Amino acid sequence: MENRILVAYATKWGSTREVAEAIAEELRQTGATVDVQPAKDVQDLSRYQAVVLGSAIQKFKVLPE
Repeated sequence: MENRILVAYATKWGSTREVAEAIAEELRQTGATVDVQPAKDVQDLSRYQAVVLGSAIQKFKVLPE
């Protein structure tokens, strides 16, 4: 089975997306296949062996998506 990882993120201004891309690049250097996408667009996790989820924080809470 292919080592496939999803890095999903929620961002308001784009900086969390930049962090997600940096994390994905580090994971790719280990030989993993990594997809990066907004958390709100994720429909199916069945093809992933691992998921990294990140969000911006506003008023001490993660973004709703």
